[in-house]
Amino acid sequence: MRDFIFVAGSPGSGKSTVCTLLWQRLASPYLEFGHFRQMHLDNTWSNASPLEEQMSFENLLFTLKNYSHYGYKNVIVTDLEEYRIQQLPDLFPKSNYLIATLYVNSYAELKARVLNPERDSGYRNYEAAWAWNVGIQERTTLQNEYKLDNSAAQPDGVVEAILRLVEAG
Repeated sequence: MRDFIFVAGSPGSGKSTVCTLLWQRLASPYLEFGHFRQMHLDNTWSNASPLEEQMSFENLLFTLKNYSHYGYKNVIVTDLEEYRIQQLPDLFPKSNYLIATLYVNSYAELKARVLNPERDSGYRNYEAAWAWNVGIQERTTLQNEYKLDNSAAQPDGVVEAILRLVEAG
């Protein structure tokens, strides 16, 4: 078991789908950072600011520490921006956490996912998503991070890989 399972990746990498399946399999708490931000934002996110983002992130950290205090394990967290993922080793030095970072090898595949009208997120900037995706693949792997190829859009296989990592932890 792990204290936390962070599922990272660019928009369109399959984070929400994988997290929903993990949540169903583990029956663990599942937190999307975007929901913490939405408590402070209007429907168009036009009132977003660095202060609001920082406050929302601090609320998430408080919530995670509270889950840990009460003995919860395998708390699933997603929807963090890349710079926040890179902060995790410093923020949780004594926690047994896992970062499962999803990426997609095909520009066309990622573009199709981001532009899919059935997608829950309103995010549609596929070029920025691709740059984020490439940056993930090129950067040094973080402590407790495992980069997982989700190009084939087979979330069950990715979930199985994550569950094996959770059990090994």
